[in-house]
Amino acid sequence: GKLRLHQHSSTNTTLTDFVDVFLFSFHSVEALMKRISIASAFRHVGFMGISVFVGFGLYGIYEFFFGSPPIHRVEFFQANSTVPFPFQDHGERIVSQYMQIGEILPNCGLDYVCPQDHFPVHIYSGKSKDDMPKICVSGKYVIQKDINDGGRGMNMVVVDSHRMKPVNARHFDTYAMDSSEMELFLMREVREGDILIAMTFDEASRNLGVMAKNLLADLGSSQIQNLQFRGQWFMISQRGMKGFSPYETLKASKGGLWSPIDEHMCVPRHLSGRVIMPDPKVMQNDARSKFCEQHSHISDFCSVDQRNVPLKPAILTNRQLVGSAMFMTPIMVIAGESLSTLTLTLETILSQPGIQPRYVVVVYNPEVIKDVTQLCQLFGFNAKATTEKEYYRIMAVAFETAYGLFPGSSYVTVIEEGLLLAPDFMAYSASILPVLHDPTVIAISAWNANGFPNVSSRADLVYRVEDFPGQAFTIRMATYMKELKPNMKQCCNKRGWEGWLELGRWEREMVVPDVSRVLRRPLGSDLEPVTPLIHALFHRLRATNLEMTSPLSNADTLTSDRYESHLLELLNSSHAHVISLTKEDINACALNESTTNLKLVFDDKQSVYVVPYMELDMTGFGGMKILCRCFGLFYDDHSSPRGLHRGLLRFSMEGNEVIFLSNRNQHFAMSPYNTTTLSLP
Repeated sequence: GKLRLHQHSSTNTTLTDFVDVFLFSFHSVEALMKRISIASAFRHVGFMGISVFVGFGLYGIYEFFFGSPPIHRVEFFQANSTVPFPFQDHGERIVSQYMQIGEILPNCGLDYVCPQDHFPVHIYSGKSKDDMPKICVSGKYVIQKDINDGGRGMNMVVVDSHRMKPVNARHFDTYAMDSSEMELFLMREVREGDILIAMTFDEASRNLGVMAKNLLADLGSSQIQNLQFRGQWFMISQRGMKGFSPYETLKASKGGLWSPIDEHMCVPRHLSGRVIMPDPKVMQNDARSKFCEQHSHISDFCSVDQRNVPLKPAILTNRQLVGSAMFMTPIMVIAGESLSTLTLTLETILSQPGIQPRYVVVVYNPEVIKDVTQLCQLFGFNAKATTEKEYYRIMAVAFETAYGLFPGSSYVTVIEEGLLLAPDFMAYSASILPVLHDPTVIAISAWNANGFPNVSSRADLVYRVEDFPGQAFTIRMATYMKELKPNMKQCCNKRGWEGWLELGRWEREMVVPDVSRVLRRPLGSDLEPVTPLIHALFHRLRATNLEMTSPLSNADTLTSDRYESHLLELLNSSHAHVISLTKEDINACALNESTTNLKLVFDDKQSVYVVPYMELDMTGFGGMKILCRCFGLFYDDHSSPRGLHRGLLRFSMEGNEVIFLSNRNQHFAMSPYNTTTLSLP
């Protein structure tokens, strides 16, 4: 047909030519398709696929030899979860190793939130070689016991300043080996913009080379060259920072012992160096200095290097104890007559992690001891004056004050005079506090009357005992209101260690540790006459736990039924061994007060050794007293053995449990214990 176009003639000509070309091309393609077979089409498609495959292969080879290296990733491990880090983003710090994560502690234990562009840090150098170092960054401990090999020498953490997250954590034992590996680490792994946290633990100066010191000085250290034997040092610096680090501390050791570094701080992502070498931080405590001007005889507390140190409560870092009622339980301290001794007691209370000063009350007699109120104000503690002189009345004032100030508290803790608290006193009490709901338990104590070094070696063990050891104990407030208050003179007119609640306990027991959590400081013969009982209890070297954390292994066995089942398991276990002794052996041992002639051999650690015997004393435990004197437990001619539980006594030697099992205990009927020929006394 004809195409009719209503356009100008020139336009008609152009369109006509285009249509003709299009029709020609269409017919040509149609003719070409008719000549091409289906097999030929598949062959051409196959050639094209091979060409694409070869092209990608050649590109891959090119990238392998000439392209950028692959991006490695670090993965954080916690429990069974794995979290990749860093996230892909501008400015990320790329590392090529795995880093472990230990305890997760929100804000690293700081009681406030860090400002924007700052991150929290906790640095702890430990108090002894067994108290391992810790470094927390942004809520994660990356240097800790068994975490990234934290230990003796230099401990270092690299922080990505962009993300404010740790990306590398290393430990270098510069006591046993040279510092060459650490030098390579500083040169290769601490890159421009990275923040370095470095801290010593135990002894780090022995093999710390000149080059290592120079590298740390280049990073901003002004004091590393002064590090001496067992000095404790830490620094936080940033690669590229000009000047000296604003975060650096060096503490010299004294007699081979060191002052621990324990710092919580907020660190900015961009550090500003100091142009001149910074002076040591000036500490100022005007109230303490003024108090010490009038009480210079309190030598340690008021020494020149201590009188300006701020007094701050220790922060709780054990997440398992967060929320425990122990940290809201009133602590009633009986002051005694010595201001120096009271000061030491208050210092050990303030150092308890999680302590809240407002719950501490010191009960004192202003006629006997002066300036207690001023001393308590330095610590943030409360003071309660009383002119009562009889001991049971003083204790009544303590209980009534606790009830009046803290009516909502279910418990009350009493600290008798002259005590020093172990670092884990409150942690120990908090971990077994729930056992007070057992109606067969009347109180929990932090002191073991049998806690002498040779028979007290298991800080993880606790026992049920029939006597009331006193010293430092926690009791239910309801127990005081219903049972003690109506009978204070009859039950509590003596010191706790002299024997409380001898009548009226209705078969209830106390819970005590194998290793004591308090130490009684000798008061001196001018303040306390040396009676045979005092000599037997306090004039011997005692074992006290010195670790910050000592978890209990049998806290869940302390209820009445479970405790007996636990004893049965111990006595029936394959680790239980019978110690066969003769009466002559025991008498000779007791006479010499030494077990040397018994030739005891403990082959296995944490095994159970049992001494079964027949108790012939019908009115007491004369046979048990001889055994106690022989093995070095508490012994007094006019006192019963301490630590008894239904005719059985438990203690530990060289990490093993030892049990004196008399025929008055129900478990004595078991074989092979009932076949013993030992009869005492």
